[in-house]
Amino acid sequence: MQRVSEFAFYELAVKVHQLTEIPDQLKYSAIWWTWWQAREALDAIYQQRPLSFTASTAYRLYQAISAVVPEAWDQTTTKLAPSERQDQEPDIFQWQIFGVREAAKEFETVLRNECQLMDTYFVSKKGVYSTKDLIEHAHHHIPEPCRSRLPEQTKSDFDQAGKCIAFDVPTAAAFHLLRGTEAVVRQYYEQVVPGPKQAPPKMRNWGTYIRLMKSHNANGDIILLLTHLKDVYRNPVLHPEENYTDERAQVLLGVCISAVVLMEDEIDKLGSTSGTLQFPQAVGDHD
Repeated sequence: MQRVSEFAFYELAVKVHQLTEIPDQLKYSAIWWTWWQAREALDAIYQQRPLSFTASTAYRLYQAISAVVPEAWDQTTTKLAPSERQDQEPDIFQWQIFGVREAAKEFETVLRNECQLMDTYFVSKKGVYSTKDLIEHAHHHIPEPCRSRLPEQTKSDFDQAGKCIAFDVPTAAAFHLLRGTEAVVRQYYEQVVPGPKQAPPKMRNWGTYIRLMKSHNANGDIILLLTHLKDVYRNPVLHPEENYTDERAQVLLGVCISAVVLMEDEIDKLGSTSGTLQFPQAVGDHD
């Protein structure tokens, strides 16, 4: 996916449209810079967008300009060398002017038709989130220093979830958010539950993680939050009849960020006191 500037279309229109109105009598010194810029605008737009229907007409316009204004800069400026008498500067051939003018008109017509069929959409803003940040790096919504400690899987899934939220695919966003959060759950689980007491790989799921972490006196607030995520968000989304809304996906993003930050902070604390771990009160002992 490539971010494009819509202003490039405006620049193209300004520079090409004036070619459709050029008079029949012109001198090279009067048009070389204008035609050079129009050709550059054609190059720029085709580097940004895969315009297919206009390709042939754009090429004809490009060639018509290049027949008068060389593509190499030094050759272009050489043709500007002053003659002994300025009034002796030759006019451009009328057939060359006609060729550029008609090619520009044809390009405008075909481009107008192609623009009506282009897959261009407006991405509406979601809540207070920046659309650019959602699409390009949604995991940056997780604050530092927690962000730098995240598993790569979590970063990738949160970034994919951001794209899904931005492009109105909320159920897919939920899958990515919960999968990215689960990568941190596994980190915390392995920190809290001793290796010999961990469940076999086939039995590892959110329910097992929570049950074993709770039995090993994991942080009660984390257990409560993970239980809420499992019951309210994760389990329902596994059913085909469950579809998320944009609003619910945005709420889930905030909840998952809270869970990830809580777990990463606790992992950091447990790692810094390795060997003399003092676990918080278990959730079962809370009121």
